[in-house]
Amino acid sequence: MYLAINILGLLVFLGIGFLFSKDKKAINWKAIENEQYEISEMLVALADILRYAINDAGEFTTIDAEKGWLEKYILLQQEKLGEEIELEFKIQDSYGKCKIHKMLLQPFVENAIKYSFRGYEGAHRLTIEVSKAEEQMHIIIANNGRHIEEDQLKDLNMGKEIKNHFGISNVRKRLKLYYGEDAVIYFENVSPSGVKVHLFVPLQEEQK
Repeated sequence: MYLAINILGLLVFLGIGFLFSKDKKAINWKAIENEQYEISEMLVALADILRYAINDAGEFTTIDAEKGWLEKYILLQQEKLGEEIELEFKIQDSYGKCKIHKMLLQPFVENAIKYSFRGYEGAHRLTIEVSKAEEQMHIIIANNGRHIEEDQLKDLNMGKEIKNHFGISNVRKRLKLYYGEDAVIYFENVSPSGVKVHLFVPLQEEQK
C-alpha cells in the first residue's frame, strides 16, 4: 500500500501531461507484468480522474458520469486514508441521466473523508442518494463518521466561510453562479454518528 501511495505522489509531481503519455502506459504494463495490480488500477484511475476534471471543466455532465468519477476518486482516497471506504449509490428512477455541473459533489465527499472518517473507529460508509423533490433534484451525501461540531454546523448552514473548508465555499460560489437562488445546501448531524449533506439543485433532464 505504501509503495502505491509513493508512486501516486510521484505521478502527481511529474504532472498531468505525464499521465497521458506513452511513459505512463509503459509503467502501467510494467506494473501488470510484475503482478502489481493495485498500482496499475490506481494509475489508470488517476489518469481517468484528471482527464475527466480537465475536459470541459465546469460544464454539465450526468449523475451517472459523476458516479463513475467518484468511484475512481474513492479508490485513490481510501489508499491515502489507509482504510476501506464503502461507497453506495441510491439513484431513484432514471435520475442518473439528469444533468449536473461537473465535480459539484467532490468537495462534500472529500470533507467526509478528511474530517468525518479520519480518526473514526469502525467501518467507513459513504452513501449518495439522488431523488426528486418537486421541481428540484435532491442529492444526499451521507457518512457514518464523526459529527460536525455544533458551532461549526451552525456556521455552515448560515453560509459562513469556514477555515480549511475552501472546497465548500467554492461550491457555494459555483452554485450561486449556475443556479442563482434556486440551489440550497443544508448540513445535519445524524444519530448515532455521521453527517448528511442535502443539496437541492434545479432538475434538468438530459435531452435525448
